[in-house]
Amino acid sequence: MRAQLKINRKMIIAFLMIGVLGSFVAPTLALSSNQPLKTLRAREKEEKQLDQEAGFTGNVCGTNISTRIDWDSAQDWPESASITKVCDGALSALEAICRGDQSRGKKITSFVCAGDGAGPNLSGSTLRYGGVPGGNGFDDTKDYLEGKL
Repeated sequence: MRAQLKINRKMIIAFLMIGVLGSFVAPTLALSSNQPLKTLRAREKEEKQLDQEAGFTGNVCGTNISTRIDWDSAQDWPESASITKVCDGALSALEAICRGDQSRGKKITSFVCAGDGAGPNLSGSTLRYGGVPGGNGFDDTKDYLEGKL
């Protein structure tokens, strides 16, 4: 019984030390991206919003759509403009196509939202939309996908 208590004490001490170290290392890793905390939080919010929008689109299309925001292409994106709102027009265009023929939309399994103004592009099963602040990619994306899917 006494040996078991020593092992349990050692294990507890080890867990406590891991927890203490983790509390110092995790914030350091988060801050090592050289982005202000305000920017990191805003990006996280945009990414969650995009996931929600793609989840709805995926339900309409009968598939799962993974998402990503290409932050490198959006470095000059104004803080007051939502990149997700601009890219939502492209997702809405995909939804419109799925409502007409769900099997066409199932071909898209990932979506990249970019801020470079390049418009829609389909590569394999990935739809990429490069928007501009204040833009809406519905018409361009719908026309583009009509010819690609």
